[in-house]
Amino acid sequence: METASTGEPEPKQTTSFFRLLPVTFIIIILSACENRKWQKPEYPVAVVDSAAIKQQEKQRQDSMQKISIAKKKIYLTFDDGPNKGTRNVLQAVREENIPASFFIVGEHVFDSPKQHQTWELLKADSVIELCNHSYTHAHNRYTSFYNNPSGVVADFQRSQQALQFSNNIARMPGRNAWRIDTIDHTDIYESSAAIDSLHAAGFNIMGWDIEWMFDHKTLAPDTSVALMLRRIENMLEAEKTKTPGHLVLLAHDQAFQTEEALQLLRLVLQSLKNNPDYELVLASKYPGVQ
Repeated sequence: METASTGEPEPKQTTSFFRLLPVTFIIIILSACENRKWQKPEYPVAVVDSAAIKQQEKQRQDSMQKISIAKKKIYLTFDDGPNKGTRNVLQAVREENIPASFFIVGEHVFDSPKQHQTWELLKADSVIELCNHSYTHAHNRYTSFYNNPSGVVADFQRSQQALQFSNNIARMPGRNAWRIDTIDHTDIYESSAAIDSLHAAGFNIMGWDIEWMFDHKTLAPDTSVALMLRRIENMLEAEKTKTPGHLVLLAHDQAFQTEEALQLLRLVLQSLKNNPDYELVLASKYPGVQ
């Protein structure tokens, strides 16, 4: 006999089992964590190779040095100060922040209170350097001056002692003469004995490669700036300077007393400074100067 159906579904026996599964997994995980201490993940530590860094820095410095060596060196030198144009020259050099060497006449420092004040301004400037251009400038009597070698030595030594120059670089008054390392040049032979005596007394004697000419009556500088810059370029390219790749430019303070002359000076300084082929340096850095 068949049993009558009640119409209700039979209960599924697996339901309670599946409900217990999440709880079971949690218990297993917690148990595993208790039996194993947590460890902080390890990440690779960057190793600093100090030797490699030093090598890279050396290569950078070597590269910069090669660039500097490749540049042609120009030495800006100004003679006969302190005089009426010296402060203008100093102002222009300061504005452009470039090195320059002033060759000082000792007597001029003490000629007037204003000239002595200019000397103090020059001494206070850290960008420029001061060099010996004699004490008397031969009183512009060059023949008799150079006929007395011991007098020439005494004249420069007087200036050296009175002004306490920090170097032994000298420039002869009225003569383009050189006695630096192997450079031995005298433009007027009769002056040789006196110049040799000064060199033997311990002075490096620096002449010049190019002079910025000026009118000795009006004191106005030559306005052919483009021509002078071209002469500088051509002389360096042709290696016609006393030392190849090094050019000494001579100018005179007294030529820059007016605003017009000062503008010319600024133009020259800016042109040389902004030329990537040139480096402006002090006279004391000239090869062979000791």
